[in-house]
Amino acid sequence: MTLLSLLMVSFPEAIMVATLGFLLVGLKPWWRDLLIIGSLQAVFAYIIRLLPVPFGLHSIFEIFLFILNIRLVTRLPYRIVILASLFGLIFYGSVETVAIQFMLHIKGFSLTDIWNYTFLRIFYFLPQALVMLIFIAACKIFNISLIGYSQEYSRSGNLSRKEIQDNLKADIVNNHNLVIFVVVLLPVLLLAILNMAFEAARLNIFPGEHFNIFNGLIGILIIVLTVLSTIAFKKIGQYVEKEYEAKRAEENLKQIKQLIDSSRKQRHDFHHQLQTIYGLLECGSYERARDYIGRAFGDISKTGELIRTDNFSISALLYTKIGLAEARNIEMEIAVECSLRDMPLTPHEASSLLGNMIDNALEAVEDKNGEYRLVKVKIAREHGTYVIMISNFGDTIVPEIRENIFKTDFTTKKDHSGLGLSIVKDIVTKHRGSIEISSDTEETTFTVTIPFKK
Repeated sequence: MTLLSLLMVSFPEAIMVATLGFLLVGLKPWWRDLLIIGSLQAVFAYIIRLLPVPFGLHSIFEIFLFILNIRLVTRLPYRIVILASLFGLIFYGSVETVAIQFMLHIKGFSLTDIWNYTFLRIFYFLPQALVMLIFIAACKIFNISLIGYSQEYSRSGNLSRKEIQDNLKADIVNNHNLVIFVVVLLPVLLLAILNMAFEAARLNIFPGEHFNIFNGLIGILIIVLTVLSTIAFKKIGQYVEKEYEAKRAEENLKQIKQLIDSSRKQRHDFHHQLQTIYGLLECGSYERARDYIGRAFGDISKTGELIRTDNFSISALLYTKIGLAEARNIEMEIAVECSLRDMPLTPHEASSLLGNMIDNALEAVEDKNGEYRLVKVKIAREHGTYVIMISNFGDTIVPEIRENIFKTDFTTKKDHSGLGLSIVKDIVTKHRGSIEISSDTEETTFTVTIPFKK
């Protein structure tokens, strides 16, 4: 590599790759840093070309030195340096692969000619530089970034260099995603390197011993990628689980909102009830006041008995559902025929399981009249299991729907997420229980069995 090639190719090449990489992660680089990075990388490239490094390996060495170069100059966290480097190198590698093949086809030169003649090397670099400049200009004009690292301060001109570095180090939004990003990006970069190596081997400028060394190094990188892929899949699974937990929490919040709305309605109604009772007492109509209280609050004794069950979370959940049923003018019959103290469900699981099943039953009879506006809940112990039976007089569940009713996002109702019964199924499966549906023209019953806690 000549000094002219160093100045006209390696130096601007490193600056453009670094600039594009930083812009794609949402950061604005300093020109002083870019000039230092370009100068150091040009020197690194010059030294590597002089060393007896096997063909193909020099590109890999330059990549590692490029990452180290950016880290030393900018003092940014490694996760951001690695991502910025990979983004810039991938775009440049793709552009170089297409541009060189296109120019070779038009002009009829070979890769050997390009490497051996400085002016040819500069001439073939110009279209690559033009495309890179277009990418950089587009990112700057339209604020394009593939990863939103610290967006709230990355484009601010009021922060000092040290403040931005400290904020980036404390940024945990994408801190744990580095492995996933590397697993996605690194194979693309390796494909670009392999493409150039394949072209060199096709033109017989890839010595056999160099090819063996290069092939061995690629094998090592594949092993590393396999390990990183395993870790990435695990992390993706964790993120999916967290997203699912968030959906569960959303469903619980909806139930809480329903309870709050019901409580507000009951409080409003209770205020009027008290005024009526007070008026009857003031008039001396004690018998009429007693009858009125009996009709209006006939369920108080039943609710009081319910609260005295020995599993507070389940009792509280059933109490709130009674309130929701009363607000909708739906009757609920609840029979708890056993101790609930050893129920293996956590309070969150008990609320999700019973809450979703009761809500579905209440919705099933919402459009019914008279005696059909009834939901029955029964909890008992049979043959080493807890048995939960929830019945309603809603529409029949046809066999076609039963096959899909527990699938995530499946619903036959408008404006529903379809998560309720899916959550129920997950909880039942987790505790090695079972769930059955019986439905005919008269009654629909969901029966859940949960084994005793060992």
